[in-house]
Amino acid sequence: MLDFLRAPKITQIAQSLDTPRGSVTVVPRCPSEEIARLGIDEGLGFFWHNRSDLQHQALVKIAASPEGNVTLAYNDARVIVGYVTVSLPDADTRWGRDRIADLYELGGIEVARAWRSGGISRALMTALVADGAYDKSIVLATGYRWCWDYESSGMGIREYRDVLHRTMQRAGFEFFETDEPNIAWYPDNALVARIGKHASKDLVKNFKALLFENLGSDYAMSEFIGR
Repeated sequence: MLDFLRAPKITQIAQSLDTPRGSVTVVPRCPSEEIARLGIDEGLGFFWHNRSDLQHQALVKIAASPEGNVTLAYNDARVIVGYVTVSLPDADTRWGRDRIADLYELGGIEVARAWRSGGISRALMTALVADGAYDKSIVLATGYRWCWDYESSGMGIREYRDVLHRTMQRAGFEFFETDEPNIAWYPDNALVARIGKHASKDLVKNFKALLFENLGSDYAMSEFIGR
């Protein structure tokens, strides 16, 4: 198997978390077979136009892939109420076209609407990186305003963005400037990444080489990049 298809191994240790709505179980790298046996809260599936059934199928598929990682939280009724996913960046994007070994993408983090503000997102991010499985890797995440369920939260875009990124920063993610058009288009969009403490110099160099590719473009000289 090619090196870039070897997902980092992690010891699966489930942990319990008490929330205002009850106890949930947080499972790092949950197997696809287990995900298939769990239910899913109807408050999930924002990325699928609020189709929780499609989100459930997507989680099973990601977990079944060699490089996929689904860390999730389920309640006492064995219903998924939150998740975070990591996989290889899509080959059609700047981040995935060169298949850089040990470069991963956090594809989504979501907590069911009725279960928010209970510490689940923080617990998911902590569980994702606690084992050190990504300490030799870089995990990036693209933040697009059109992918955020901020309206149901009662927050404005910038407030929701700040809450989301504070959660990620606690897990070691930091902001990076880039001229990638989808990110640079709006000032609220952002690129964050977690550079593992044992990531190689070559990996860091290759990742940073992707950040700016059009230094003479309008994007590189715009207010979005210079902020």
